[in-house]
Amino acid sequence: MNRFFIIGWGLLLGACQQAPKEKVASLPEGEQVSLSDHYVIEGKAPVREGARVFLYEYKNRSYLPVDSTALDEQGYFRFEGKAETPYIYALRLNGTGGRAHLYLENTHISLELNPDWNFNYLHASEQGQLFERYNRMAAHDMLDLPKEIKEAPDSPALAYFLARRASLYEYPELLQMRKALDPSLNTNPYIQELDAFIDHLSKIQPGMEAPQVDLQDAQGRKISLRDFRGKKLLIDFWASWCPDCRQASPKLVQLYKTYKNKGVEFLSISLDDNLDQWQKAIKKDQLTWSQALAKGAWKSDAATTYALRWIPTSFLLDERGFIIARSIHVEDLEKEMKK
Repeated sequence: MNRFFIIGWGLLLGACQQAPKEKVASLPEGEQVSLSDHYVIEGKAPVREGARVFLYEYKNRSYLPVDSTALDEQGYFRFEGKAETPYIYALRLNGTGGRAHLYLENTHISLELNPDWNFNYLHASEQGQLFERYNRMAAHDMLDLPKEIKEAPDSPALAYFLARRASLYEYPELLQMRKALDPSLNTNPYIQELDAFIDHLSKIQPGMEAPQVDLQDAQGRKISLRDFRGKKLLIDFWASWCPDCRQASPKLVQLYKTYKNKGVEFLSISLDDNLDQWQKAIKKDQLTWSQALAKGAWKSDAATTYALRWIPTSFLLDERGFIIARSIHVEDLEKEMKK
């Protein structure tokens, strides 16, 4: 489940006004970053023969190519363009898997990347520096979102992290953090995304009937959750390409062997879009219970309805098809399975 940075909001001025001086954002180091109607990224990366840097927009869980440029002999590169809306972007060197993420808006940014594709330095606006700090904290699992929101409830830099990490929090705490945000963030694209997630999450709380979704087996036959009524049902959302999911497979196998004759059915729902890889993973991980595919992966009816932002995610249903519990750690559901 990747690295980032952000710059201050541009200002729209009336056409009949005198041309204003450029607004300048303050930096902790005293550097000045001009805010304008376009962005300029000037960077330096480790030199590699034939190296080319690609700029991507990260949107709806996909990297969309925006631009590319070659490194010069000393490793310098430059991008210039216009960001219609502040969003997550990523820099990647061809032939490598690493990405350096940035929250890009119309301003001047200078940076240097090390061989690990992390920033040696980053000169950006105040929000840009904050975004990088939050990202480093998140990478070391040290980002305390409730605390940071309390200190900076109007920070656009936090909006991304709250939306990105929403599935790590229980519904009541997530709702509390959302209510603590300043109203100025209501139109932020990440907060709008978060609001949609919270809406779906509100409909799959313990005690509610599990929604019916479109599922099919490996032969393309439809599968319904109603088929499992009469026993408890453990639903595990996963994918063959998900390292965390594959690491959780042995625990699932152990739970299945323990509870398959104790009134608990298992159903794994995959977000794979490659049928061959899906079936190979099922065989390799020895997942011998019912298997289903959510056609459309992250954009599938199942992923949307069940508010999936992170896999693996598991649900435990009772004999009537009502939700008992939900967790991103399947072992957390075991005590409910024992009842």
